[in-house]
Amino acid sequence: MAVDFRLLGALPDTPAGRQARWYFALLISAGEGATIGDRDRYTPELAKRVNFGTTDAEERKGWAGFSARMGTVEELTVAGASDYQVELEIKTSKDRRWRFVLEVEDCEPYRISRAEWQRQFDFKIEVRDATEGDAAILADVERRCPIVLADTSVYFDRGSDYFAFTRLMDEWVIGIASVDGVPAAVSCGALHQVRIGGIERPLVTVAHLRVLPEHQRKGLWGAANQALRKLFDRADGSNAYISVSNAGMQHGYINTPNKWPITVLRVQLDCAALGGAAKGHPATIEDAPAIVEMLNSFHSEEEMYVPYTVESLTRRVTRAPDLYSWEKIWMSDHALVGVWPAGNSLKVISETLGKRSESRRAAVLDHAFLPGAADEFKSLLQACVDRSMGAKSTRFRSIRHPPRADRRRYAR
Repeated sequence: MAVDFRLLGALPDTPAGRQARWYFALLISAGEGATIGDRDRYTPELAKRVNFGTTDAEERKGWAGFSARMGTVEELTVAGASDYQVELEIKTSKDRRWRFVLEVEDCEPYRISRAEWQRQFDFKIEVRDATEGDAAILADVERRCPIVLADTSVYFDRGSDYFAFTRLMDEWVIGIASVDGVPAAVSCGALHQVRIGGIERPLVTVAHLRVLPEHQRKGLWGAANQALRKLFDRADGSNAYISVSNAGMQHGYINTPNKWPITVLRVQLDCAALGGAAKGHPATIEDAPAIVEMLNSFHSEEEMYVPYTVESLTRRVTRAPDLYSWEKIWMSDHALVGVWPAGNSLKVISETLGKRSESRRAAVLDHAFLPGAADEFKSLLQACVDRSMGAKSTRFRSIRHPPRADRRRYAR
């Protein structure tokens, strides 16, 4: 594919302008001629975030996907320029307009230190961090944005304690995007350590994106995520878990590189049917070394798992003791199950063909068993179902990631 260099002719012959010319030549040509050596054009901090792959072919494929997501560049105008910065106004297909800023270091080889896209709108958009005073607004947006899966729509009602799930994490941000002063979209993110390919990395997990139906397809997804930038700046990448049945979000990620081809499974258990007699005992701080050893052994070959230490486990179970604490970890000699009774602050509302149902769920946050102790684990799980949820519960879930033998790189 030939690049129309006439489109790039307005770029200044400066260190920043020359890097911008290279950048847009690759974008317009869908990655033609890209190599992994191109990463040397970025500062080490930025290079970690523009990692398309480990081969030239993967780098070209990544640029091709990025080009497809952005659309055809139809107009490119220089809005401001200096030796080390260039600000551009871009128009792409479907009449989308962008502001792009590229900055380089002030000495040779003038590596790119910033390459930032911002969608431009015909309406006034404001993005800010949410606070606990916004709980009612956040809950209202979530209720009005059901997830549609075939004939079923699902939404979450977090009641008066919208921020319960945030208290289980070290560092998190919730962003609110408003259109002409009215809240229209919400996005949440958390920064945490993960282990990928045997290497620990800081990663941002993005979740709970909600855009009001009347404002969808306006670019508010990216706008709300701007509040998470303070996390992205310190991360090697980001990830998200998207239902295979969520056609809209799957389409949005169709050209994203470095996706795991393996579907992450969420197991849901019917608590009313599976509850069992009491087994095991609640953990105490004296059990911490045994818990750490069992968890690390069980998850040793699992991607996205970072081995516990006694100190890190203690921080986890004391961070929000009203939600998850030592006594929420139920254990025996060879197995353990740690449960957050999320149903105390979260209802899941489903509607299928006009029939409405409500469920309260719990989530398994920590689980492990030693070789040969699967039946012991099953008994503990049944006991936890009965003890933690009671007659009002209907669901109990656990998420397990792919084993390291099936590892793929983290998302850009």
